[in-house]
Amino acid sequence: MFYMLTHNSEKYESSLEDGTNPIFARETNLDEIVYKDIKKGWFRTIDMRQEKIENWPNVEFYYDSTESNLETEYLLNVANWPVIHIKVMKKFVEMGIKGLKFFPIKLIDTITGNLSSNYVFMYIENFIEAYDMERSKYKYYEEDDAYFFWPHATYMNVEVCSQYDIFRCVKHKSVIYVSQRVKDAIEENHWDWFSFYKQRQ
Repeated sequence: MFYMLTHNSEKYESSLEDGTNPIFARETNLDEIVYKDIKKGWFRTIDMRQEKIENWPNVEFYYDSTESNLETEYLLNVANWPVIHIKVMKKFVEMGIKGLKFFPIKLIDTITGNLSSNYVFMYIENFIEAYDMERSKYKYYEEDDAYFFWPHATYMNVEVCSQYDIFRCVKHKSVIYVSQRVKDAIEENHWDWFSFYKQRQ
C-alpha cells in the first residue's frame, strides 16, 4: 500500500484545546534567501524542484515559546516543508531509505532567542510517474502545463511506486507519498504527529 504523508492537523487542533500543542514555526527567513537561479522570495519552493541542492544556505524558522516549546517529530511550519526531528532522520537512515537528503535548519525562539538544532529539512529526490494515468481522473491545463487530479479518483501506478519508500509525483509535486514500510516504522515509534491517507491502487 501507499499513503499520502502529511502533518497531523487533527491532532494539532485537538491539542490546542487541552494545552498540549507543539511548536508552530509561524515565520521563516526563506523569502530573504538568494540561492543559485531561484528568484528572491521563491526559495520556499525548493522542496518541489528536481535539482541537486548544493551550498545549503542559512535557513531559519521562528516560533513563540509563549505559545509552546514542545518539540515533536514533525515540525508544523508556515512553509509547509517536511521538517522532521533528527530522531526520525536517524531512523530513516538506519532503514536505508533511498532518495532522501537532509539539510539543517535553525529553530529560533523569538521570545528568548534560544536555538534548537534538532530539526532537518527532508528533501525528497524521488520524483516519479506515480499515477496510473489510464485509470485516474484529471484535467490537464496546457497553457500552464499543469494537472489537476480528482482526490478520490486518482490511482497509483503500483509497478512504478513499489520501487520507492518515499516519493513525489512529477505531475503533482506538492504531495508526499510513502510505502507501507515507512508508515509501519513511524507508527511503531509512536510518532503520531504524522498522518497517513491510504491511496487507491
